[in-house]
Amino acid sequence: MQAEIIAVGSELLLGQIANTNGQYLSRLLNTVGHSVLAHSVVGDNPERLERVVRNAIDHNDLIVLTGGLGPTKDDLTKQTVARVLNKSLVTDDQALQFIEQSFAESKQQMTENNKQQALVIEGAKVLENKVGMAPGMLLDYEDKKIILLPGPPKEMEPMAKNELLPLLFDGEQSIFSESLHFAGIGESILETEIDDLIDAQTNPTIAPLAGHHEVEVRLTANGNTKAECQKLIEPIKQQILERIGDYYYGSDDIVLEQAVMQQLDKSMVLYDGVTDGALYSRLQDYNTNGKLEGVLLHTPQFVKGAKDTEEALAISARLAKSFYDTELIVSILNEGNTVYLGILDDNDLTVETFHLTNQRNILKNRSQNYVLIRLLKWLKGE
Repeated sequence: MQAEIIAVGSELLLGQIANTNGQYLSRLLNTVGHSVLAHSVVGDNPERLERVVRNAIDHNDLIVLTGGLGPTKDDLTKQTVARVLNKSLVTDDQALQFIEQSFAESKQQMTENNKQQALVIEGAKVLENKVGMAPGMLLDYEDKKIILLPGPPKEMEPMAKNELLPLLFDGEQSIFSESLHFAGIGESILETEIDDLIDAQTNPTIAPLAGHHEVEVRLTANGNTKAECQKLIEPIKQQILERIGDYYYGSDDIVLEQAVMQQLDKSMVLYDGVTDGALYSRLQDYNTNGKLEGVLLHTPQFVKGAKDTEEALAISARLAKSFYDTELIVSILNEGNTVYLGILDDNDLTVETFHLTNQRNILKNRSQNYVLIRLLKWLKGE
């Protein structure tokens, strides 16, 4: 389908908030083969919104609107769309019951305008909102599909992924995605490595997505069952890992520091001369097994006079061991734009080197994932 995404809200036009919904929906729809041709942003004005909706219906097969489903007077999306489609608004009893129950449980007074959130366009497939109050809607109009989703991302994203996406497939088809996470490799290099696979994609689809110093490759398949989708994904996944598996650290919701802590089977302390404790904080968030014992921040005089980098790493590791009687010491130091990683396991010191920009803030941030991916491989014995 050819799609247009319409974000509704004057706060978007005023620059008070960013239109992250448009970005999320574009990625989501593209991963399942729908081409997003246009993004529109319109304020809380029914005449302008009606004009934008009519134009979108004239030029697209799939129209997705976000925002304007709340209880206040400026929430006019469903009223405007209903007028365009010449349909009425009706109360969805299940949505109303959920709203009333939510107010009762929170011991808050429910004002009359909150009932507006339970209104849906007649004939719509109602999309359950499991996070907020306003339900979404999917309407078939002639040969088009028109979708209304709430504006808050915490409500919109799970609704779009879990409630809407399965309905965009005919019959009893299922859709399933697996996100492969890679660190230590840039998006452009990754895409070059798998470019022929992307060009040949059919089912599953392959979508590289750049993240914060890492890259995600989302594989999405559709089939009769989830198991069938997973079977379609597996050979493509293996082809990708054969080429860039050195940078792979896990799938779906896992984060890199979590993957490291899951592999850590001995007590560890960090000597940090590069990230000012930021790397330790990331690891500490997943220190559920208590293996991460502590951190020492770099004090230059302790390694001053070392004849080479390996000796400096060894000195810093011994210093950390004098404070913490632990099995494993991870030490990171830098000289200019060169970052040195030392892993001292008992008396065996492994040293790795990588080169980054000489700018302090960028060096501090980017070095974290490089250290984590190398540490993860060491823990795995790779």
